[in-house]
Amino acid sequence: MSVYGPLLLIALYYQDLQGKSAVVAGLLLAPQGIGSLLTRNIAGKLTDRIGPRPVAVAGLVLTAAGTLAFALAGPAASEWLLGASLLARGAGLAPVTIAVGAGTYRDVPIPNVQDASMTARIIQQLGGSLGSAVLAALLAAALASHHSAPALAFDTAFRWAIAFTTAALIPAVLLPAAKTPAAGQDTATRGTTAS
Repeated sequence: MSVYGPLLLIALYYQDLQGKSAVVAGLLLAPQGIGSLLTRNIAGKLTDRIGPRPVAVAGLVLTAAGTLAFALAGPAASEWLLGASLLARGAGLAPVTIAVGAGTYRDVPIPNVQDASMTARIIQQLGGSLGSAVLAALLAAALASHHSAPALAFDTAFRWAIAFTTAALIPAVLLPAAKTPAAGQDTATRGTTAS
């Protein structure tokens, strides 16, 4: 809900407030994908080393920070500033996705992985759809209240998006921490198996 819902708002912001076409709005979202690409490898390594919890929390904080510029932006906001914000937002999204996935499957017995995978995917789809619907409804309500100032309506909707992302910190801190090595096994040999 907090990760995918704001994507709808960002696209609408570019189209409705800045007057961009759908194609241009889609191209302006590219920095978010680049940010995700830049952090995905390090997020995976960090999740393996320090556990999913701190990686997800850091990713959520970065995602919220990357959304903040949109909550403060008007129709004439700098495309460079918004692009940098999207880069930061994308850099936060990859760690959240990777850490949540790792935390979801870490302690699942192998015979149950298929069921866990399906359940996790359903929850992601429902959350993304619900987030988009809730933020669209909040935007519509804000536009009705501020019909002469649509920038204020978008500010309100983006503030809600930041609030949802901040609220996601609660389940993020419930993710597993790093696994401790088994008795008699030091950190240098953890993860290796004897022949």
